[in-house]
Amino acid sequence: MIINDWDPAFTSKYGHQFPDSYLCFDTEFTGSDERNDLIVEIGHTMVEDGKVVDKLNLVLNWYAHPDVQDTWLSYKLNNMRSIVGPNWRLTPEVVSSEGTDPLQVLRFYQKLFAVWKKRDLPFVAQNGQTADERLLRGNFDRFLHKSFELPPNGYFDTGGIFKANQIWEATAGDWANFRIVMMPHHTDTLKSYFHRVIHTRVAGVKWSLPAILEHYDLIKKHNADMSQHHNAGFDSMCLHWIMEEYRRHIRPRPESTLTPPEEYLSPAMFQRVFEKEMATYEQEKELARRNKLQGDLPAPTQAIRTKPASSPSKRPQRRQRPI
Repeated sequence: MIINDWDPAFTSKYGHQFPDSYLCFDTEFTGSDERNDLIVEIGHTMVEDGKVVDKLNLVLNWYAHPDVQDTWLSYKLNNMRSIVGPNWRLTPEVVSSEGTDPLQVLRFYQKLFAVWKKRDLPFVAQNGQTADERLLRGNFDRFLHKSFELPPNGYFDTGGIFKANQIWEATAGDWANFRIVMMPHHTDTLKSYFHRVIHTRVAGVKWSLPAILEHYDLIKKHNADMSQHHNAGFDSMCLHWIMEEYRRHIRPRPESTLTPPEEYLSPAMFQRVFEKEMATYEQEKELARRNKLQGDLPAPTQAIRTKPASSPSKRPQRRQRPI
């Protein structure tokens, strides 16, 4: 597993330990244009200490929104079915009958994601920067006037890990020529690393969600109904299965190889390092001041008796003779 070979300087950016608390999420949408397209389904699976503590799947009924034209929405939904295939279940009939107020759903997830960020726990998605992050950012901005960005060091891409691992373990052929590209740089964030891996074109590498599930035999293990693929809630649960499978292949690192925490310069860590250095500087400055004062004092000597110094005599003033 490539994660075992990641440099400690990189793993320090997420605390060295592969996370066991994370939020898997997935979205389904009408297209890839973040300025115009709409999210029509959001699902998540919340995991804490390796156990699922919450899961949800919501369909957004944009037919109820006055700014969305019914004919445009129906066309986009039917077009997605022709692209995705028969597993695309979000037909106009399903969206209008099963969907709920889209603004309520967006507000709920905007608050959920904000709280998750404050807890400093990672997000997990499949190709999330290319699709999910962009559409969430566009919909949040357009309808809620809120921003959305995945944290630089708080995001794991299941597809990125699987793709990088296939290439890293290649010993011959064209894949082996890209091995070095699959390793993170010291300056990489998690997001920049996964972005590079995802967008490096290597012929023949398959890293779709079904491909990962089949590779690790997770469909059989979890008795998964793959007809639910492209259901946001089901896909987010699959991400959880994959994350736990990755964990099984990770070797514990010896403490001696781990980068000391102060070398990870997050803003909070940088502040602590700065304060520590300033305290040391102030101590050294005070010590130098005391040494200087002691050096300026005259050395003790024996008293020598001398005659008191005579003050310079004043020249007598001449009396003015009376005329």
